[in-house]
Amino acid sequence: MKKERFGRIVSALLITALCLVAAAGCADAQHTADVEKKAQKYYREKYGLQDVTAERSWRAGNAGLFGYAGVRDLAVRMSDGSTVFWDETRKELSDDRQAEAVLEAFGKEILEPCLEELSLPAKSTPWGLNRTGFETFDASVFTERYDGDLRGFLAKEKPALSGLVIAMETEDRDAGEREITAFYEALRPYVSGWAEAFLLSGGLEELTGDDWYPDDHRINVTDHAHMEFEKTIRWIRQAYIRVADGIYVSSVQYDFVLEEGDLVWEEAGTVADLQAMIDEAYEALPVEAEENKDGSYRQEDRRHEKRAVLAEPGNPLYRVKMSQRVLDALDSQNSLSVYILDRREGGPPLLVYYGSEKRKAYSVYPLRPEQADTGVYKAVSPDMLFCFSEYELAGYEGP
Repeated sequence: MKKERFGRIVSALLITALCLVAAAGCADAQHTADVEKKAQKYYREKYGLQDVTAERSWRAGNAGLFGYAGVRDLAVRMSDGSTVFWDETRKELSDDRQAEAVLEAFGKEILEPCLEELSLPAKSTPWGLNRTGFETFDASVFTERYDGDLRGFLAKEKPALSGLVIAMETEDRDAGEREITAFYEALRPYVSGWAEAFLLSGGLEELTGDDWYPDDHRINVTDHAHMEFEKTIRWIRQAYIRVADGIYVSSVQYDFVLEEGDLVWEEAGTVADLQAMIDEAYEALPVEAEENKDGSYRQEDRRHEKRAVLAEPGNPLYRVKMSQRVLDALDSQNSLSVYILDRREGGPPLLVYYGSEKRKAYSVYPLRPEQADTGVYKAVSPDMLFCFSEYELAGYEGP
């Protein structure tokens, strides 16, 4: 009886699931048919092409782990080869029939003259205009009809500019900010969307090809502009400061720029002294700690933790000292997020020692990321100890 009852329950659930799938399929089919009908009507009326028909359609949203991000956005192929895009959120149709003409006119009449006004050395990346932003259908589409009056068209369409990044090399940040701000103001009447600009102290010639981004040369970045054309331009000043020979640090917090002297690595002994601290912290642990009452968590002990054994005992040990303005800017974890950049010739990895009062007595961070000059992310705390040393981990050697 129990087996029969269980079987009936499973059958009912399967039937329900199949009905839901079928209902969803019917709804999708009806939605597709409705959009194709709207697309054909829109396209015919916009261009006066009564013989053009909607031939087929497909989902235009991003496909990912959990399906399409825009599950009801559709791209509809017309019989003349153009594509009409349906934006479900805006309930709006647009098409790519005039994309080439609009992009060419915008480049020649608006964007290129604005870029030519930049008197300081600069480079820019390729850009897009009013792209859908979906990986499965990423095309420039427009709702308004372009009749040759570009500025009139832009005033109605207000297309989104995307992908544009400008890198400008100058030692005069104020002059660079003025030029980029003027560029931003010149474009604002015509576009929405956003663009970025970076002021560099050097390295402009290293930005080659189309696939570049100034953060790959972070140490040269002194200023970053995020330009939102429907809102404002936001300047984020950046700076690396030298904390030790060949080691530089920059704040990750955009509202807090490090100044010379804010962080200083002072010599505080040698790697041998740090080894003694690590050994002392390790020996202070119980051989085998008691578990919590529910047995869910074991406290640290020597049987289960490993001890760092450092090489190069004569290497310097550094203590990080912070200025009062840095101490005032520390977060709730009593730390400041920074990028640490290693520009030394070779060298072993970085070892950070937190002290015996912390659960973890040490951590190791190699300062050589795959991409040059990007820095390694780290949260630094007052009186943190740093050294450069190879290491190995040793387990408990007692009875």
